[in-house]
Amino acid sequence: MENLNAILLNAANLLMVGMAVVFMFLGLLILCINLMSKFFAGEAEQVGSGRIARPSKGNNSQARNAQVTAAISAAIHQHRQK
Repeated sequence: MENLNAILLNAANLLMVGMAVVFMFLGLLILCINLMSKFFAGEAEQVGSGRIARPSKGNNSQARNAQVTAAISAAIHQHRQK
């Protein structure tokens, strides 16, 4: 019984040390990510400041929506016929 108590005490000690190491590693990882996000924030704004071409809304998008609706309807109709 004394041997079992020693083994359980060693297991609990190893468990606590392992959990502490993982907790410290994750804390350090979060700290590094936050520091990097503050350090590289200016570069991300410069890269992301470029203008993105967006499709204009008009007859073209309405025609495309009609085509998509027709294709979906045809696919549903074909599926139901099987």
